[in-house]
Amino acid sequence: MKILNRVSKYDRAAHLRVRPDQVLIPQSLDFLLKYTRKHPIPRPLVFRQRLLELLKHKARPAGDEVSMGKLLSSMPYLRQDPELGLAAIAWLAEALGMRRIPKLDKEIRLLCENYYKARVLQCLTLKALTAVMPRQKALAYFEGFLAERYKSFKLSKLKQVREKLGLHEEVKRGALKDGAVFLQGMTDDGRAVMKITRCRPAEVLLREIKDPQIVHAVICQPDFLWAKLNNPAFELTRQKSLALGMPYCGHVWHDKRVHKVIKHPSRKFWEALN
Repeated sequence: MKILNRVSKYDRAAHLRVRPDQVLIPQSLDFLLKYTRKHPIPRPLVFRQRLLELLKHKARPAGDEVSMGKLLSSMPYLRQDPELGLAAIAWLAEALGMRRIPKLDKEIRLLCENYYKARVLQCLTLKALTAVMPRQKALAYFEGFLAERYKSFKLSKLKQVREKLGLHEEVKRGALKDGAVFLQGMTDDGRAVMKITRCRPAEVLLREIKDPQIVHAVICQPDFLWAKLNNPAFELTRQKSLALGMPYCGHVWHDKRVHKVIKHPSRKFWEALN
């Protein structure tokens, strides 16, 4: 096993610069409404009402109305339900700590912790789905939705699993800046390994939602999809997750062109990896 990289700094006060129109548009919810057209959910009015209840928020200042209208106009499906769309935008503004909505095209300084609070909206959407279908069915439906959603993302097409480790350099910038503690390495047979012992997205969402299964579905389960989108030959395995209350996340990226047997390392391997 060859250790390639260690990141140990975690700073809850880290900031990033971002444009308001990049974080205040509930695109995921808009895409979900599109997804429901082809994949109907039972009792859609109950789902809508439950989501509105979860999005309870304080009234926004009168001056925010124009900005919120502009944001809503960019979402074709929420635009057809302005009450839900405006509630989602107002909720995001509140979650991000915005007393007033600033100019949409001008960068602002935002706490990285607050940035991840925006992901709570997806958790609330999944919670609303559990009001109209059994939890396991709702989780499966949400996973199918995310698979369809992420197909539209243009990801780097990687040739080797080792390149997956380089993608985590984003902890040095952006919303994950100083927001994860991890170790990366390569096994002797060429598998990429990552052990994470602190994770900002998981910590933020668990504080806000307190439902590990839903948090895992929103921020952890997509990791398996990302691996395939980077390269269909990649196979991710992970037997532990911080979001589910375990002491670390243990990721291994296998390459099916090289590794004919996909076997996740034992607990002894992870405990020795320090």
